[in-house]
Amino acid sequence: MPVGAVENSMKKYACYSLLHGFALLVLVVIGGCLDVQHTQPAPSSHETTATDAHQDDDFQEVRALQNDLAALNHYADIAEARQVAQTAVTYSHRLAEKYGLVRPAVLHNLLVRVGLKKRGLCYHWTEDLLKRLTALDLKTYQFHWGVAHRGSELREHNSVVITARRQAFDTGILLDPWRNSGDLYWSPVRTDRYPWKQRPPHEW
Repeated sequence: MPVGAVENSMKKYACYSLLHGFALLVLVVIGGCLDVQHTQPAPSSHETTATDAHQDDDFQEVRALQNDLAALNHYADIAEARQVAQTAVTYSHRLAEKYGLVRPAVLHNLLVRVGLKKRGLCYHWTEDLLKRLTALDLKTYQFHWGVAHRGSELREHNSVVITARRQAFDTGILLDPWRNSGDLYWSPVRTDRYPWKQRPPHEW
């Protein structure tokens, strides 16, 4: 074989080896994100403290959200406000576990898009949380599906919105577990950075 042909063959092999190695590296990195195993060692006093702190954080979130919900209307039922707050905060954590969530949210979106995860896009969170909340059968609150930048492949965002019963959509509070990867975010609809619109109930 001519020397030039041998050199070309070696160059092609080197390029192939480099590309093959890079592909393997990408697979390892992605696989590491997907398949991290969280072991459950025997609890220590430090871990107990961390768990207590997490529960305390949840309690504070529930209390704060409860107060914001109660302020929506003078006729709102405080017991229902607490029920919504407790459900929204804890069920958002449960959905994160169910989805096998990978942080940040945009990375998890990518994994869903390429078929490596089944659920976890913003409309999945909205669909599942809305189903759980409407099952509470509340008397003084009403739930809505909020959507912003509807139809945009890259910008569309979905979220649950809660209002006092028979009040306008834009007076409500959005409940968005997607934004902080399962840690519930909420905000008045009017002051949030997304331009929220109500999705008609027949489209849910």
